[in-house]
Amino acid sequence: MTRPLFPEDFAGAAALRLREDSRPWIERGHNALWLVGALWLECAIVWLAWHWGSFAHLEFRDPDDALRLVQVRNFLAGQSWFDVSMHRINPPVGGPMHWSRLVDLPIAGIIIAMRPLFGDHMAEIIACVSVPMLTLLAMCVAVYFAVRGFVGPHRAVLVVALLVTSFPILTQMSPLRIDHHAWQVVASVGVIGGVLARDARRGGWIAGASMAMWVHISGEALPYIAINGAVLGLRYIARPQDEWPRLMGFVTVLALASALLLLGTHGLAASLETHCDSMSPPYLLPLFAVATLLWAGHKMLGEATIARRIAPLAIAAAAGAAALVAYAPQCLAGPFQALDPLVYDYWYLAIAEGQPVWRQDVSTATIILVPGLLGLAGMIAATLSEKDADKRFDWLSLLGMALGAFVVCLMVLRAMGVAHLLMLIGNMWIIARLYPRIAAMRHMAARVLLTASLCVLTPFGGAALSSMAVSKLANVPDDVDSKGGKTIAPYARIEALRALPPSVLFTSLDVGPEILLRTDHSVIATSHHRNIAGMTEVIHAFTAPPGTDKAIVLGTSAHYLLLFPDGNEIKRYSSKAPHGLAARLVKGQVPDWLMRMHVRGEGTTRIYRILRPAAPVSTRPASL
Repeated sequence: MTRPLFPEDFAGAAALRLREDSRPWIERGHNALWLVGALWLECAIVWLAWHWGSFAHLEFRDPDDALRLVQVRNFLAGQSWFDVSMHRINPPVGGPMHWSRLVDLPIAGIIIAMRPLFGDHMAEIIACVSVPMLTLLAMCVAVYFAVRGFVGPHRAVLVVALLVTSFPILTQMSPLRIDHHAWQVVASVGVIGGVLARDARRGGWIAGASMAMWVHISGEALPYIAINGAVLGLRYIARPQDEWPRLMGFVTVLALASALLLLGTHGLAASLETHCDSMSPPYLLPLFAVATLLWAGHKMLGEATIARRIAPLAIAAAAGAAALVAYAPQCLAGPFQALDPLVYDYWYLAIAEGQPVWRQDVSTATIILVPGLLGLAGMIAATLSEKDADKRFDWLSLLGMALGAFVVCLMVLRAMGVAHLLMLIGNMWIIARLYPRIAAMRHMAARVLLTASLCVLTPFGGAALSSMAVSKLANVPDDVDSKGGKTIAPYARIEALRALPPSVLFTSLDVGPEILLRTDHSVIATSHHRNIAGMTEVIHAFTAPPGTDKAIVLGTSAHYLLLFPDGNEIKRYSSKAPHGLAARLVKGQVPDWLMRMHVRGEGTTRIYRILRPAAPVSTRPASL
């Protein structure tokens, strides 16, 4: 029954409204989403202006983006939803892929919607430009809602403002960046939101569904299952009654959603195949084992003591590990364990983004470490200074997630987006802590100077300042092209190959996606590791001595051999194998089984017809 209102009730309500109205409008959350939208729009305009010149010809910066568009084209041309293999790679066998069909959906949807209005080519441009921008918008909104309840609307807006200055994150959402890396970071926001959600059960569901989407998009998410699961397990040990629904919701939804996504995107037969680089039975079975034993152990032992809470967690984790070892022990060696040693040496170790921080140049390492360490320092300081027990509990959780992500980032460069995302909250805390003190200073000059200096604490400011300092101290020269002269754009050199009849081309791995995108040709291999046979043939041939190289190339279905002497891949082959095929072709030493050809617009590309032994002459008339 509602209590009647008395005059003092009206007075109290009025006083509450007065106190609320006296706060700055942003602290009340008014128009906060408009600010988030404005921050996104400003960033999108800068990105569009910066990359404008690359739109007309779809000049992708990463071969994976080009191959992603090829995959979308195949899908729109009628390739099965369950089939993501590339049939123009290593024909007639085809090149198997580990990519998720889900990432194709927004690209394909926009192309279908725009085709009737603008035609095929313009529809692809619109899709490849707009999808990263819409992904960034989703990212900004998701970050705001994920942390708003924890830090308040005004500080949540500040986190978004820092987000649009974070190069490691924004580089995955620049125009034409249509591969899956951006969606991994977006999915990680869902996990953060689930951990911080006030409703523990719903938070567990959100975190579990987001984690399932994340690991389905990329197997690189597998370490984060352990990291985030450990954080939720520690929360349960500390606060069993409050956190059990969150932990159980996380592991249950993660297992069920992973199974549904696997079945829904691969079909039943392919879902049963074992793969170490993506979600498949070796990882799905441990998830169900963990969920089942965790629930059963909690039912039997309860949560009265710390030992009773730890025991089900330990048993479930051990059972999950045992299931992985028993089902697919080869997966313990990592997703690249099946590569030929030469492929591993020449290809995998040359991919900078897949290597640890200590194998990067000093400038790149600085860009990774400085903003991250600043964010970690902020999170540690926030945890130590927080007086509210509930908030300190959440700060500890975020700190645990950030430390785990930072370790992964140190081991694999391309994981830095997730690590930096978590650490933005620490950067925000430092700035939010310092700014009120600066604003309270009496001298205007000091206020202006110190306020401007806060830019150093942003991800962009910290990375830029430290990178410049390293460059000056290391005396790194500016990258200046002193050769001059007119050059042919890389895309034009690839498009010149259309003059050749549709054929199978034997060429370096890094240009394969562009050839598939811009011509009707097929290639033996691209830089995608499931095509083990094709990659092995390409690298072995380009590094093989006379005689061996011929046997390898003629053993494939290739009609032409292409050499891009100015490409990093060919330079690497030539340097490491000075007597190999690539090195000899660069020097102009052409074997007798290759014949040089020319097409208009080839630039520095060298095209050779592969001369095969003449087939026996048939007396049977050819049919046309």
